Amino acid sequence: MELLKLSVALLPFAVLLVGFIVFRMSALKLSFYVWMLEVAVALILYHMGILKLFGSSIWGNLAIWSGFAVLYTGQIFGQNIRSTGILKVMLDTLGKLHPSKAGRAVSLSSVVGGFVGAFNGFATYPVTIPGLVELGISGMRAAVGYLVYFSWSIAFVSLFIAATIASRASGLPIAEIAQVMGLFTIPLVVVSVIGFFRIMKFDLGKKENLSLALIVMVGNIAAIVLFTQVFTEYYILTLIASSTFCLLLLYAYRLLATGKAVEEASGETATHSALDVFKAFAPLAVGVLVVVLWKIPAISSVINGLTFKVGFWGYKPFAVNLFRTPGFYVLVTALSCYLFAITKGAKPWKDLKIATKRSADSLMTLFCGGAMVYLMVDTGQIALLAKSFASWGGTVYAGLLSGVGFLAGIAFGQGLPACFMFAKMQVNAAQLVGLPLVILVGIAALVTMGPPNPLKPSLIRYTSSLANIKGKDGEMFRMAFPWQILQLFVIVVCVVLYMLYVV
Repeated sequence: MELLKLSVALLPFAVLLVGFIVFRMSALKLSFYVWMLEVAVALILYHMGILKLFGSSIWGNLAIWSGFAVLYTGQIFGQNIRSTGILKVMLDTLGKLHPSKAGRAVSLSSVVGGFVGAFNGFATYPVTIPGLVELGISGMRAAVGYLVYFSWSIAFVSLFIAATIASRASGLPIAEIAQVMGLFTIPLVVVSVIGFFRIMKFDLGKKENLSLALIVMVGNIAAIVLFTQVFTEYYILTLIASSTFCLLLLYAYRLLATGKAVEEASGETATHSALDVFKAFAPLAVGVLVVVLWKIPAISSVINGLTFKVGFWGYKPFAVNLFRTPGFYVLVTALSCYLFAITKGAKPWKDLKIATKRSADSLMTLFCGGAMVYLMVDTGQIALLAKSFASWGGTVYAGLLSGVGFLAGIAFGQGLPACFMFAKMQVNAAQLVGLPLVILVGIAALVTMGPPNPLKPSLIRYTSSLANIKGKDGEMFRMAFPWQILQLFVIVVCVVLYMLYVV
């Protein structure tokens, strides 16, 4: 009977993988089917009552409410930054950092991708990929190259929503989870940057290209070390810092290499006034300012006083603070775009309508994933998986977690349900294998979000449309696959070494 239950617990993963990779189903449709499959399992095999089944599905989504908040506000931010003209000025300004094709591609991917991705990871693709194509890079290489580069930061996007969800699943402080994620992300930066240059066919044998690659590596790694290992309470600023460091280093490199001011770097991009440039970056500064202000003890105590608890149907209540969720910081940043609007005519209600329509599929996909995961929690399937995997021993378990989490990250239409599921699974697993819970949860959050991201069929299809290419999904998958497998290999090696020599 236990073998049957274990097989059934693994069935959703198999269905998700087959549905995505073989049948290329939409994320929403497939997530709904898998939820219905889990409903059937709960009713037939575990004899769960209708009311309990309903309550579990709803509670599973209440538990990850911050995920819904950041997905929705992220779409609002993405719309607002375009409609107010801020994004165009930002792109034009950064296009002057370095005149070469490689320099402009690096500036676009590292600086814009990081700044925008910090508040909404999904919003970067419509900006960076068409921008890379405009530089004369083929659509195939633009889409895959950016997916590979950006994969190191997926676990940090949307103001660390992955760590926030993992914290909700495990009960651990977000900063501690972010610290583990940051530690194992450092080598991924190197793989991602090299992969980006190789896919783009930027020869690293040339001094200029090698210098650009090293600049991006140093800028990103410095931010990770500073804000996830040293000043861990400010983990939420990691991607903003990485973009800022890359921006400053690219600027300095330009001056040292040519002795010319940035404004003279390229005549191919529009020139904007100093005021417009200030306005373009001001909303990001507002978002950072709010994050920092919220850390001041006097203000923090007031914000903490706004916390309330939610609990239904016998589940353990959890704390909710609407003003500390990543979605709040994203919303503040999004609304501040109107304060610094560069072009006239932006209409908040129209932007809200567009953002709501764009977010509908993502929100419904997340709902189905959240409902399915919590049914697996309430039926004991998550605990069963943890027990089964833990029987291999601590070090093997940690390595196995990386591989299975990687596959789950590909299979889920949204990474957050996979992140929640595997973070929840570690609560039991940590006790069984005798390993620190925070290490296992940090690994789970990282491997379900970043490395598998470029291999998601739904994302490949979406980014191919942005690059104006058709019928190349398989080729895109194969182009990204070696680099993401290399990322997985690096994580497994680092995890095993960490378990052997540190824990």
